[in-house]
Amino acid sequence: MPSTSGSPDFPALPADFRLPAARPGRAVPLRGRPAVVAYLRVHLYGAAVGRSLLARCVGSVGPEDRRRLLPLRGQFDGEIEVAAQLLSRLTPFGAPGRRLLRVSSGVTLSFLPVGPGMIDPLTRLGALESLRTLVVAKKSMWLLLADWITSGGPATADDNVEGGDEHARSLFIGLADQAAGQEDLLEELRRAYGLAAFR
Repeated sequence: MPSTSGSPDFPALPADFRLPAARPGRAVPLRGRPAVVAYLRVHLYGAAVGRSLLARCVGSVGPEDRRRLLPLRGQFDGEIEVAAQLLSRLTPFGAPGRRLLRVSSGVTLSFLPVGPGMIDPLTRLGALESLRTLVVAKKSMWLLLADWITSGGPATADDNVEGGDEHARSLFIGLADQAAGQEDLLEELRRAYGLAAFR
């Protein structure tokens, strides 16, 4: 059991201290900034899964298609960085750690129809479809965040920077457009490899 004796940085807790018990049926729905924080955290976990799925897809397609998929790695990393920066400005707890994201990604992938070898054509098709689904959700996230800024959401840039909100909105719209391009590419590959598997 953890000690409650305290330290210079962490004063001792009272002996009778207890966390408030949850009351069934009394949960307060998240709204406003806390809702945005929770929403971004969920999407960051999804982004970690997408990064791992992308690596599997890159290793499973032909050389020409591999060259087309490789630029998505840098795009995915940049998008994750933007979401993490936004989260760090909305909450003092910041973004989930990299290790936690990796563990979450591994657990989620264990339930998806993908294997490390990616030998079966249907396994490859399942990975492409799963990745495309995540990209569609990501595109929707950026568009929703842009709408949130337009409707008066908290500034995501320095309050001292003129036009900070408009800059953030433009950034989110640009990332949504980038995700739309990713979606188009994955849909093209999904259909091509799907038809190949069905023949």
